[in-house]
Amino acid sequence: MNVELLRHSTDDEGTPGHIYIGPWTAHTLELPWRNNLPNLSCISSGTYALRLVKTRKPIGGRSHLYLIENVPQRSGILAHAGTFAGNKEKGFKTSVLGCLLIGYRIGTYQNQRAIFDTRRAIGDFNNILAGKPASITITNAWEKNHV
Repeated sequence: MNVELLRHSTDDEGTPGHIYIGPWTAHTLELPWRNNLPNLSCISSGTYALRLVKTRKPIGGRSHLYLIENVPQRSGILAHAGTFAGNKEKGFKTSVLGCLLIGYRIGTYQNQRAIFDTRRAIGDFNNILAGKPASITITNAWEKNHV
């Protein structure tokens, strides 16, 4: 199964986008693009493997989450619940260190871009993929080669 992620823009409050699996869709929020720097940036666009893993500690109430694998110079990139993905070096809040937040609503909370209803969206994402390996293709709308 292939998952598609289209990122719309990026700024200090994060990188919003949409994720698609067939007819199912949800919002996404990731860290700002900062040249793939570990713990500070969203990952590079491209196609990656997805695999269900058991985490050491639950994140957003879940111990089984999808890991985005084989990301150059990065590790531990999970799809999980959370609220913020801002540039913490510029004073914004973040719930991630490079991971992908998936939710059903996006808006503003505490004067910052935020994503909401993430626990339900992650549950649906995991249920659709049904524990099976998949792939994710990440595209940045701002890149020249995006059609």
